[in-house]
Amino acid sequence: MRSTGLFAGIHLAGNAFLLWLGYYWLGLGEARAGALLWSLAVAAMGFWLACWLYGASFAFFPERRVGAAYRTALRQLAPLVAAAIAVVVVYALLARACRAMDDPGFRLASWLTLKLRKPVKPSTVQAVSHGVFWVLRWVVAPVLILPIGPGIATRGWAGFRAIASRCRDWRYWLAAPALVVAALWAPLKLVGWVPHMSSFGAEMTSFVVRAGVAYLLFAAGWLALAWVTAGNDTGL
Repeated sequence: MRSTGLFAGIHLAGNAFLLWLGYYWLGLGEARAGALLWSLAVAAMGFWLACWLYGASFAFFPERRVGAAYRTALRQLAPLVAAAIAVVVVYALLARACRAMDDPGFRLASWLTLKLRKPVKPSTVQAVSHGVFWVLRWVVAPVLILPIGPGIATRGWAGFRAIASRCRDWRYWLAAPALVVAALWAPLKLVGWVPHMSSFGAEMTSFVVRAGVAYLLFAAGWLALAWVTAGNDTGL
């Protein structure tokens, strides 16, 4: 139990450092070649550190040893980075496909109106299309991708060939999407929500509170997701 608390504390501190690094990176100029190279170096360092931090969470829960988890993830950093890049590409393609469906949505609405002889609004077709892609982003893709993480974090490149038994467990299909929504979708919505306030001070207070809750929700949700995902030998 003490090791879990220590690991959670390190994870919180690591996320805070990554947030600061991202804020620092956003303020870097790119007018000169040297500044551009430094910006690229900082971005690459942040990406590698994030892969190490989150990879260690997959390596920690099977044996609950803090130092061993970070050493193991550090040894497997190259395949972890490759996996993270692949995930970024997958989600970029999903976002592009979702945007590309907007124009065909108008034509499909016209075709349905003609065939059904009832008016079908383009906004309705777009809402259905966006709903399908929302399920792909937050349910299907995480359930299929996340179980590969523990294998890569502990076994390196061989983890890509592992077929995780979690995908065949119906409980995982319920737990993983719920935790993904809690750890990623909900914090983004919470930070992006701008309630109407009577003064600038109230708005800043609201933002600080919402950002703090979103940060804790993200960190706790990710650790719970890593615990559920990496527990292939221990069960849900």
